[in-house]
Amino acid sequence: MSRRRIRGPKLRVKLLLVAIVLLVVPWLSYIQLVEMERLLVQSQKNAQLLMASSIATLFNNRVDLFNDLPVQIEDYEHLYAHPIEGNIIVDGDETDWGPNLSRQIRSFGEGDGSFDLALGEQSNQLYGLVQVRDSERVYRNPWSIQIDSADHILIKYIDTSDTAQHISLTFTEPGVAIAFQGSPEVDAGKMPFTNIGAFLRETTDGFIVEFVFPLANMGARRDFSVAYVDVDDPTSQQPRAITETIPTSESESFGLVVFRSEETVNLIESLGYVDTRIQVVDNQHRTRGDIDVSDPASDSADDPPRGLLDIFSVLRPFLHRVFIGEEFREPTPQESLSLEQSAIGSALGGEPLAVRRTSSSGSPSILAAHPVQSPGSILGAVVVEQDIEHILSFQQRALEQILLVSLIALFIVIAVALGYSIRLAYRIQKLGSSASRAIDEHGRLTEPSLSVEVNAGDEIGDLARSIRNMLERLSQHQVFLQRMPRTLRHEINNPLNTVSTSLENLRSSTEPAEQERYLQSARRGIDRIGRLVQNLSDAASLEDSLKNEEFSVVNLEELVRNYAENLQSANADIELVYRGGKVPALAHVSDFHIEQMLDKIVDNAIDFHRPDSPIKIQLDQGTKYLRITVANRGPAIPGDLGSLFDSLVSQRSEQSTLHFGLGLYVVRVIAEFHGGKVRAINLKDGSGVAVSVDLPLAQESTSRSSELAA
Repeated sequence: MSRRRIRGPKLRVKLLLVAIVLLVVPWLSYIQLVEMERLLVQSQKNAQLLMASSIATLFNNRVDLFNDLPVQIEDYEHLYAHPIEGNIIVDGDETDWGPNLSRQIRSFGEGDGSFDLALGEQSNQLYGLVQVRDSERVYRNPWSIQIDSADHILIKYIDTSDTAQHISLTFTEPGVAIAFQGSPEVDAGKMPFTNIGAFLRETTDGFIVEFVFPLANMGARRDFSVAYVDVDDPTSQQPRAITETIPTSESESFGLVVFRSEETVNLIESLGYVDTRIQVVDNQHRTRGDIDVSDPASDSADDPPRGLLDIFSVLRPFLHRVFIGEEFREPTPQESLSLEQSAIGSALGGEPLAVRRTSSSGSPSILAAHPVQSPGSILGAVVVEQDIEHILSFQQRALEQILLVSLIALFIVIAVALGYSIRLAYRIQKLGSSASRAIDEHGRLTEPSLSVEVNAGDEIGDLARSIRNMLERLSQHQVFLQRMPRTLRHEINNPLNTVSTSLENLRSSTEPAEQERYLQSARRGIDRIGRLVQNLSDAASLEDSLKNEEFSVVNLEELVRNYAENLQSANADIELVYRGGKVPALAHVSDFHIEQMLDKIVDNAIDFHRPDSPIKIQLDQGTKYLRITVANRGPAIPGDLGSLFDSLVSQRSEQSTLHFGLGLYVVRVIAEFHGGKVRAINLKDGSGVAVSVDLPLAQESTSRSSELAA
């Protein structure tokens, strides 16, 4: 069955994803900036409410300032002149009246001949915007001496000497008007009234007339009215209709123009606030004072360029949606107007309120409204508005720095991570290619070792060294497998030939002595075959037998001493010296496997010891461990002593075919399973080798065996 290739993201992709995780830094920074902005905006709201409260204190109980009109307003059809911000050009274009124009317009009349009127006040000038609905536009013949022979605007007012005056705005074509002073009924002998300017612009359903009127011409009573005279028949030149701003009861022939209170304006100006718009409205939502003071010194060179703020304004909604998960936008002019009215309405209801909105200049601002009170009633409200562009400037600078640093850091990290991943992937691929070339398609080793990356000090170097060790072990194993058939054939054939010959001789022999000799020869051949089989099976069956072995507390001092005595009796030609303690050395072990372990160590010592030297077996006992040491005089062991206890490792010559490098491996397995360890050292004078096994005493050995069983 074919194995499916495991697919997943490459290492460079993973490192790139890790680098992208660094986006959490600008995310957290933006959240912090948003919270900081909310804190600053709330602090600004509280400060402006406190400022509005302080200003409102000056107007509390000042009924005279709110009732300073010359007559009762209820007796008049009042015309409200709103304060105008910015420059007004008398050109028939209403766009320079600002976003609040729709709130200032009032309608008069119905159908053809009706008009909408808006009045504004600025710099002691009264501005008017008349939007006339007239399907038949009739212009005055420039050669005609009659003033009211065509459509025209009629302005009535009371001058400073309490005399009623009339101004007729006539037009011979779209454009600049000609203003005549006097009643339309008088003959055309009057000169144009030059200090009033007007301009007419045609529209789809009529025309727009914009005019400017000096307030100095108006008397203290502020009586003023506007009328539109509609003439549809240029032949008869008779007015079809006249639409006026006078009351429907016709008890008065004028309207009352309401504009700012001079004393209120002077009082606000005396406060000395800068970069602040202060407005005082009465309880009928009429502005009695409106001051907008800007400090030229505030436009410092430290403020960021407008272009940066525009970039921030463009990026802010996107960043807010990505990082916060909600839509962000500044209020539109219509929404800002509604917010202003709600704040003023709340203040006139007795509740101070501060809102964030967009000012008439298009900048974000805070508008705070506070009630002006007198005993038992609310006279009006004080409105304080300040731009918060300095807050956004601070936020923009902080965001700019954060984005710049984050982008640079992100770019550097991504570049480094990408370069590192490419280098890492190259090293891994190189190591993988070298490891693949070491084994051919049939599973045979072609290179006994590995040289790529083995000198590196990182994890790849560790991996390369592990692969090198594995290849060396596999090379030894491959040599072992290659030698094994020849070795087994040679070693098994010899005892088999002996057994076969002995059996043949036994069959033909009749002498009991000869038969016994042939039987002994056959037994020796069978024993040799058994030793070969035992050497091969020791390593394979050892770990399984240890798992099922029952341990018991054994006096190793007695066990090792008896083992040495028995070994000496069986090998009279070898001198064995045992040295042990006088007290019992109790350990929780399997005595059979301890003897098996000693067999392997002593066999190794016998094979390598110098014939005229003894083999020493010594038992030392400590507080927690005991040590069994077997030493012999003979050749020292070259190379890595720790590798002696690996499987298939042998220091014997190539001709020693009965040994497969499993003896000391069996020693290590038995020692480690008993919770101990084994090591080999060359004697200090280089005259021999000592192999020592450390085993825990009974209390330590019991706990270790329990851990292994678990």
